[in-house]
Amino acid sequence: MSRLFWPVFWLALLLAGSARAQADPLPASATMGEATGRTWHYPPASPVPGRPETPRPVPRASSRPGPEEKTLPPEDRGHRPPRPPKPTRSGVIRLAAVGDLMLGTASPENDGIFSEVKPYLADRQVVFGNLEGPLTDQGTPTKDPSAGAYHLFRSSPASGGLLKAAGFNILSLANNHINDYGPAGRAQTVSVLEDLGIGHTGGPGEVAVLKVNKTRLAFIALAPNAGCQDLRDLPGAVALVRAEAAKPDTLVIVSFHGGGEGSAYMRRVSPQPEFFLGENRGNLPVLARALIDAGAALVLGHGPHVPRGLELYKGRLIAWSLGNFATLSGMNLKGANGLAPLLLVDLAPDGVPRRVRVVSFKQDPGEPRRGPRLDPEGRAARGMAELSRGDMPEEWLDALGEAGAGRSRTARR
Repeated sequence: MSRLFWPVFWLALLLAGSARAQADPLPASATMGEATGRTWHYPPASPVPGRPETPRPVPRASSRPGPEEKTLPPEDRGHRPPRPPKPTRSGVIRLAAVGDLMLGTASPENDGIFSEVKPYLADRQVVFGNLEGPLTDQGTPTKDPSAGAYHLFRSSPASGGLLKAAGFNILSLANNHINDYGPAGRAQTVSVLEDLGIGHTGGPGEVAVLKVNKTRLAFIALAPNAGCQDLRDLPGAVALVRAEAAKPDTLVIVSFHGGGEGSAYMRRVSPQPEFFLGENRGNLPVLARALIDAGAALVLGHGPHVPRGLELYKGRLIAWSLGNFATLSGMNLKGANGLAPLLLVDLAPDGVPRRVRVVSFKQDPGEPRRGPRLDPEGRAARGMAELSRGDMPEEWLDALGEAGAGRSRTARR
């Protein structure tokens, strides 16, 4: 097959996705269970004691930051591909990261959900994902069915055991669905995860810590939603990262749930806010680069429900979106929404990425409850490689985009 085929294929796919932007169905975070067929006006008003809730006015989309977004000046940089970092030989931290996890009505008996994933996680010391909705059978829905169709997510508390068995040991709770069943649903989620020994982060000022080798890993999760560390408050996020990075033997890893949703957003990021359903979802390049400038070693994005590219910025890795990974109920899995990348990163103790690899999985829209399955065509890796041109070392991209799941490459010495 010609070497020109895949670049042309992905360019055509991206242009087609952009052209379909106005025709896309409801957001990729589609409905589940009793929520099916209704529309919820997003976002809701914040409850005020003693006052009935009223819908918050939807702001007009703009290319300029809204008044709620506090930004720092963006970096003025070129787009020449960076050079691979120098190798480090000892104390490597083996990390795996995926995007959204929403298991719906999965049960512990359905142990095949992660059957094809587990071999790739067996040697990983850190396995991260975004928990898109609570693990709960308590609480009451926080979304108003009288407003029309809406999106309401939750998974059984027993689903936590499936995540534990697969190898997940750190989860983000910073997203637009973690509060779908109110404070009781979120509290039960935290209780389930703590009973399982799974770390979690995402609340204002919240930091989760894992110890790997002699390195303290501090995880911070951001989202533009109530009850979360707000990604639009850039000075606040920077201060939190800087405080953790100053601690001895510490690497800070930040995740964000930001950006628009759907196939039209499988594209390169640009330094301006992204709006979706009237909500400011953040100026992601300004955010991620400011976090690394403040001391973050790794930045992991999710939220658009489709993969995006990677960037090596000042020797630190940014993943702009890891898409959906195991979203078994109520999600749009057609086209790019069904691509499920597994990012494998080996980090040196100083935070420099030694090895970067994407294993391509996919979710079948016809059989979503099967969970992620290996994609022999390697579409997630190829798509991410094409979106990373100019932002990653070319020799890494050559390996990142190889078909199948088996090969990768380290930086040249």
